[in-house]
Amino acid sequence: MAKVLLLDFEETDRERLASEKYDVELKTTGWRSGHEDVLEIPTESEAIFYHLVGPGGNGRSQWHAGVHEALARRVEAGARVVCFIGGGEIYQLTNIIGSLPRLQFKDNARADSILFNPRALFHVPFERFRPFIAKAYKLLPEAAGDGVWEKDSGIEGKFEILAKSADGYPVSLLAGRGKGYVLLLPSFGPKNVEIIDYILKDKMPFSAGAPAAADGSWIEDEDFVFPELKDLFARKDAEKQRYVQALAEIDRQITEAKAGGREDFHKLLTAEGPELMKAVVLALRYLDWGKVVDVNEYWKKVIRNKEEDVWLIESGGPSVEASLRKEDLILVLVRSGKGAAADGECALLQKYKGRRMQEFDNTRMKAVLFGNYFSGADARTRGNPFSAVQVDETQKDGNGLLTTYELFRAIKAEKEKKLTKGAIRAQIKQKTGLITFEF
Repeated sequence: MAKVLLLDFEETDRERLASEKYDVELKTTGWRSGHEDVLEIPTESEAIFYHLVGPGGNGRSQWHAGVHEALARRVEAGARVVCFIGGGEIYQLTNIIGSLPRLQFKDNARADSILFNPRALFHVPFERFRPFIAKAYKLLPEAAGDGVWEKDSGIEGKFEILAKSADGYPVSLLAGRGKGYVLLLPSFGPKNVEIIDYILKDKMPFSAGAPAAADGSWIEDEDFVFPELKDLFARKDAEKQRYVQALAEIDRQITEAKAGGREDFHKLLTAEGPELMKAVVLALRYLDWGKVVDVNEYWKKVIRNKEEDVWLIESGGPSVEASLRKEDLILVLVRSGKGAAADGECALLQKYKGRRMQEFDNTRMKAVLFGNYFSGADARTRGNPFSAVQVDETQKDGNGLLTTYELFRAIKAEKEKKLTKGAIRAQIKQKTGLITFEF
């Protein structure tokens, strides 16, 4: 029987290791195959590598429940068990390797934020393959402090922490048992087999042929490190921890900034229909207009054709009804499309304005079409969606045409202190035809 056992790996992984002259065998758990077969760990196996992936499924928590007892005896005698945790249920792990106090699979730490113990086993290959980490779960419910690389299990002595998340939670643990050990690692995806190769080269009895030439990384192990170098490693680790924490704080601030309305403004460039209408209303309210009246909401209890979408009123007075009859009023139509503006959409401006003048007995009105045209394209590549005839007719009628991209540009300029909200309002109010902002 083989000295190396792969559990729930691919045949290509076995072939890769066999090509390196390892004496290797492949077996599959019932969770992988879908039916519970008897799973035996060969007594000749001195290194067992388990790829934990996928859900265990309801009613399968007792599968292979007796395997850990036989495997525990093998570990006590010197076998090594290495588990790459890429998903699944905890019982899929503990049924094979036995219980581990307070073990959990929580969250998924970002690969670029993981800190590896600089004095731990296999530090060199882990750092080298950091970019390939696919899953890195927080394995214990409590974090380890800065510079702390051990955890008391309460039953089995201490765990050595090989890697931690940015906030200090162990994502890789080494538990010594007798002459052997159990090692829990993140999943490195397709690179798991290369990690296995490094681990096997750490001790050479598993190769059927002559020992392969060492890559020199062993000289960095703790057995050969002087105290002054250990201190430098500790300082480096502390600096990395501060760096990671600083990045985490910046990421938190970025998340808060995005939640502060940035995505709502981006909808001016991407949205259509009701979602675009909502984005336009939010943008106009951001510009501190006296009143931004959602017409559909205003007439929601009245059976009538709503026609235009928004009323803009410069004054912030208490009565919308009085403002409609006495103040300057801008009627807003919101439209969108994958192509250019249609003549009929532009013609609605004067049509609706005429009706509201008569209805409200107020001639101090202007109508503006806010359009997100060519909405499927990068906003920077979009041409003018309005034809020369549409612009000319709109200008003659005293109305305006404005793309939502131009509105977005104006708001961005305001945030960059290049333009004021009052200036944006004034240009929307005063300009006719195609409205562009000057800043």
